[in-house]
Amino acid sequence: MRIMILFILLLSNIFAQISQGGNPTYYNRDVTIAMIEPNKNNLIDRNFHPMVFQYGDEYQMDIDIMNTVEPINQNGLYTYLIGIESPNAYGIGVIFDDFYLSENANLFIYDAEQTMFLGSFTSSNNKESFVFPTSIIKSDRIIIELNVPYNEVDFVRLNIGSIIHDYEDIMGYFDYSNGSTREDCNTNVACPEGIGYENQIDGTIRVTMGGGLCSASIINNTLNDRTPYVLFADHCVSGSASSYVFLFNYQASTCTGTSASENQSVSGSNLLVSEDINNGPDFALLEMTSNIPDSYNPFYVGWS
Repeated sequence: MRIMILFILLLSNIFAQISQGGNPTYYNRDVTIAMIEPNKNNLIDRNFHPMVFQYGDEYQMDIDIMNTVEPINQNGLYTYLIGIESPNAYGIGVIFDDFYLSENANLFIYDAEQTMFLGSFTSSNNKESFVFPTSIIKSDRIIIELNVPYNEVDFVRLNIGSIIHDYEDIMGYFDYSNGSTREDCNTNVACPEGIGYENQIDGTIRVTMGGGLCSASIINNTLNDRTPYVLFADHCVSGSASSYVFLFNYQASTCTGTSASENQSVSGSNLLVSEDINNGPDFALLEMTSNIPDSYNPFYVGWS
C-alpha cells in the first residue's frame, strides 16, 4: 500500500505531453528568477468563430532563450532558466515558434510554486514545422528550464512566439466551476447516457487552438494503421494547426463532476482538408504530427 501511495504521489507532479521522463535540475530548489510579462497590447486576434469557446488571451512574444538568458554552467552542462508571468492567470500555455533541441538537450516547464512540471521534452519532440505548443501549466508564474551540454549549445533553437493567459481555468486546477451552470447539451460521459458508448468516449478529445477550444474525434481509416487522423469542425480552425494541442481522457469521474484528473496530450498537427461551414458540411481533417501513445488508450472511431 505504501508503494502504491508513493507511486500516485509521484504521478501527481508529472503531466504527460509525450514527455521523455526525468526531472528538472532546479525543481524543488530555491531559485530566484526574474519574470518577464507579456505586453498586453500585443494581443493576438485569431478571429474565432462565435461557436468556439474562448478560454484565454494569446499574447505575442519574441524571446530567443539562447540569446536572452545567461546560462548556469555545471561541469559542462548549461542550464537556461527564464520566468514568464501573466498576473491573475489560472494557468499559462507556451507556444514556441522556433523549437529544435539537440540530441542530449532537455526542456522542462513548471509553475513557480513547483507543484507540477511538464517534460522532459527532448529531440524526440522536434517537429518539421519547428513549432511546439504546450499544455496549460498551473499558476500565473511559470519557469522554463533548458539543459544543454556545452558542445551542443550551437545546435539548439528555442524561441517563445506567444503565451496563452488562461482566464477560465480549463484544466480545473482550482475547481471553481459550478456544475449547475452546465448547458443541457454538455452531458458528462460518466452519466447514464454514456453507457454503451465507452469506446466512442475514448475516441473523443479536446483541442485547444491558442486561446480557444473545441471537441473532436480521432478516426480510423480503411488501412486500420492507426494514423492519428482527427475529425474536426471547420469553424474551429483558427491559426496554424501546428500550434494545436490535443487532450485525451478529459473526463469527470462522476455525472455531476466538473473537473478531470487526466492530462494526456499530443501537440502539433497538419490541416489536410476542410469544408467551410457556409458552403458545406463544416468539417476539417487534421493529422497529428506525433503518434498517440498506447498509454492514452485511444479508440479510433470508424468502421466495425
